[in-house]
Amino acid sequence: MTQPIISHTAYDQTITFKNAFSGKVVGYAGWAGFIAYIAREQGWRAYGSPTQGAGYFLAVPPPLNPEDLPISSGNVPWGRMSVDELLDFVDDESRSFG
Repeated sequence: MTQPIISHTAYDQTITFKNAFSGKVVGYAGWAGFIAYIAREQGWRAYGSPTQGAGYFLAVPPPLNPEDLPISSGNVPWGRMSVDELLDFVDDESRSFG
């Protein structure tokens, strides 16, 4: 049985997903630059879908999968992305993230 997951949307529209029992963060949804940062710094896997309604990208720690989070990919399943692929969606002024 999977644990229930709760989500919180911040003022910048980034979504944090947490395990409802432990409070541990189990995923993020947000703009490509933020997800690239999480993937690079935390070693999490990044995902995207061309049909995701809000245009979100996901970061999920191993061994979780995007399907474990309460967010729809749209009509096309989540696809694994590299940091470089994510950065293709970021303008030059936003590329510096540490």
